[in-house]
Amino acid sequence: MWTGGYVDLKVPGQSYIRAAGSLGWGLPAAIGAQLAQPTRPVVLFTGDGGLWYHVAELETAGRWQIPLIIIVNNNRSLNQEIPPITEAYGGHLHGRNSELWHFADLDLAAMAETMGVRGVTVRKPSDFSSALAGAIDAEGPTLINVVSDIDALAPPGNANRADS
Repeated sequence: MWTGGYVDLKVPGQSYIRAAGSLGWGLPAAIGAQLAQPTRPVVLFTGDGGLWYHVAELETAGRWQIPLIIIVNNNRSLNQEIPPITEAYGGHLHGRNSELWHFADLDLAAMAETMGVRGVTVRKPSDFSSALAGAIDAEGPTLINVVSDIDALAPPGNANRADS
C-alpha cells in the first residue's frame, strides 16, 4: 500500500509488482525475481508484518548471497489493520486490542545479519539515501530496517491521480 501511492516508473524497462493486499509473499517473490533476472536490481519494499510471514527466506538469500535489496517499513505493527479491528470492537478500540496488531520492538537489521544478510538500520529520512546506495553497491543481500512511526498509515490509492 505504501509504494502504490508513491512509486512512479519513469525509465523504460522498469517493472513494478504490487501485492494488492496479499500480505507476506514479497520476500520469496523478490528472491524469485532476482534469480530470474540476475542482471537487474530487485528492490523489495515490505512492512515488518509482511516480512514476518516468510522471514526464514532471509536465510536463503544469505546462504546463496542473492543480491537483493529488502527495505522494511518497521513500524512494529500491522497498523493497516486498525480500521477492521476497530470495526470488530464495535467502533472503538479498548482493552488489550493492541495484542492483535503490535509486534515486539526488534532490531531487524541485526536479525538479518545472523542469517548472512547485510543489515542496516535507518532512523532518520536523511540517512536513507546512503543506506540505499550501500545496498546497491553490496555484493549480496541487504536488509534496510527503516524504523518508522507506528501511527503513520499508508496513503489511500488514487488511480485517477494527475501526473505531476
